[in-house]
Amino acid sequence: MTFSDPCLLAVRHPEQAGPGAGTLPDPCPASDAQGIADLASLRALLICDRRELGGGCDLVPVAGGWLEVLTDAPMVSGMPRIRGLIRHGPDGSRSIDPALALSLILDRLKGDHGPAGAALARRVQASRHRIATICGQRLARPHPAPDWLTAEQAVIFGHWMHPCPKALSGMSLPEERAMTPDWCGALHLVGLSVRKDLIAGTDPDRVRELPGMDLDPGPGRILLPAHPLTWDRASRDPAIAALLSQGAIRELGPVGPAWWATSSVRTLWRGDSPWQVKVSLPVTITNSQRVNKRHELLAGAAMSARIGALQGRFGRLRLIDDPHWLTLALPGRIESGLEVILRRNPWRGGRGGQVMQVAGLVAEPLPGRPSMLAQVMAGHDPAAWFDAYLDCAVAPLLRLYDATGIAVEAHQQNALLDLSQGLPHRCDIRDNQGFYVADDMACATLRAIPNLVYPRAEAEDALTYSLIVNQVFGVVHRMALDGIWPERRALSALAAHLGGLTRLPGHGGALARRWLTQPHLPAKGNLLTQLGGVDELLIPGERAPMIRVPNPLPALAHAGMLSDVA
Repeated sequence: MTFSDPCLLAVRHPEQAGPGAGTLPDPCPASDAQGIADLASLRALLICDRRELGGGCDLVPVAGGWLEVLTDAPMVSGMPRIRGLIRHGPDGSRSIDPALALSLILDRLKGDHGPAGAALARRVQASRHRIATICGQRLARPHPAPDWLTAEQAVIFGHWMHPCPKALSGMSLPEERAMTPDWCGALHLVGLSVRKDLIAGTDPDRVRELPGMDLDPGPGRILLPAHPLTWDRASRDPAIAALLSQGAIRELGPVGPAWWATSSVRTLWRGDSPWQVKVSLPVTITNSQRVNKRHELLAGAAMSARIGALQGRFGRLRLIDDPHWLTLALPGRIESGLEVILRRNPWRGGRGGQVMQVAGLVAEPLPGRPSMLAQVMAGHDPAAWFDAYLDCAVAPLLRLYDATGIAVEAHQQNALLDLSQGLPHRCDIRDNQGFYVADDMACATLRAIPNLVYPRAEAEDALTYSLIVNQVFGVVHRMALDGIWPERRALSALAAHLGGLTRLPGHGGALARRWLTQPHLPAKGNLLTQLGGVDELLIPGERAPMIRVPNPLPALAHAGMLSDVA
């Protein structure tokens, strides 16, 4: 579930446990939702604690002693399965369950980091509670067949490298059930008839192309769709409430058919709509409140004009653009909270077809059930499947960066694989928040938009972390955990693939060489962000702290290849 270096944890096999270990319990009974949540939360916290806060390679320090983690064989692409936990203290050694192990680590963080550690502990426990609640509901449901919508609803354990992976605040439980993919939520947009001079956007009439939105808002007025939660909160804003009382805004109530919440929660999808709807949502998920910032609206429109000319030039890659936006424009404010982005929707049909996000494919399944990746790879030669995946998910993005200076934040949630032909046929990349244009190749128009143009080093860190550490290592890790293909063989295939890309003439080729030779790779410091207590979108440049993690590729690349690329 998480990326680690070979000596991240005490990775002794169970038969190597010391005296007093006793019989190790099953750490994750298949029918126990709370036990499943305890283990998932422990794994997530362990990886972040050891990677970001440092320490040795042996035992995990806890109050009054040490925690020994017994696992399967060590892995370099991610954390091996936990098979047992032993607490060593002044009164001896004994087996403990994941709930106690989690509590011991949180107690240490609270002691080491004071109020910040205590706040983190509360978020970890809230995330753990959400996981248990969601698992209880999912265990009672049949296992769904893999498709687009199933993948969007599959990430029930959250971000695989985050200390509180399912942290969410700003919604009540009934609102969660209706409005999140965790509960397979579908919701109706609220229609607002707004005086035309209060609307800003690229082409506001585009919203009439949404199912059920072909309404007449009245003369001199524009139809503005709003997420029901967003509107509930925004309508309490004194400035917006005043516009309501004056009749400048008229609420039309729920409009049109229901929309499905995708894995980001704030992007809504229907199979019969030409557009997806990405809203500002006053909800904090993992590191930030999920609101559409003004510069993101501008970036989406500006990059859309460039994406069209790039399609098909770099391989089996499709960039999904966000060309249109509209919002309520309030005097003296940069954002009103009612910003709406229209994202192109190529995934049509009842459940979206056989294009699936990588995050859903590699998500940890419930005990006793196969992962989505195991389902879609069944019957395929793993080497051929993985090669096809690299051909559409890695090579085109590096070629794009080499030729244009555009680095794409291609993490698991942003990358979707077209599996309609069995093997991966194309990779779709979404999210206008995830462009990093290298400053030496950016035009004046792009430079004028905040948080779009970056120094090359920052752009390359973003591409390296999101594509290699987060996405590809995630696929490698899941294949190994599921017994589909050994980790070493997959990483060797990745190294060979990157070796071919070192021939690119520009910065892309140089970056591939660094991936094959540098001892460390950049990764996002999610635990450090949490301990800092800062919304990621409020950090200068909207960049969370970056850490460095050991790179397994140099040790696995062929000696001849390394001599060519060093």
